[in-house]
Amino acid sequence: MSEREKILHRILTASQTGTIVCRLAKTLNIPTYEAFTRFIRSQTYADFRRPGSLLSMLGDPAIVDEYLING
Repeated sequence: MSEREKILHRILTASQTGTIVCRLAKTLNIPTYEAFTRFIRSQTYADFRRPGSLLSMLGDPAIVDEYLING
């Protein structure tokens, strides 16, 4: 993966993180900040942010499901 592709990946996953966190907050009925804190500390988030990972290519609902299943 080129440096340019890595930068683009970081930008796209950073913006997608917000929608994932909002879905988690709604699903878990918790404040958005708490959902954010939980998500960024999770293995799901680490996998999602890794360039080339399968999780980074999935949509928000699938990533939320992955988080809910594996925390």
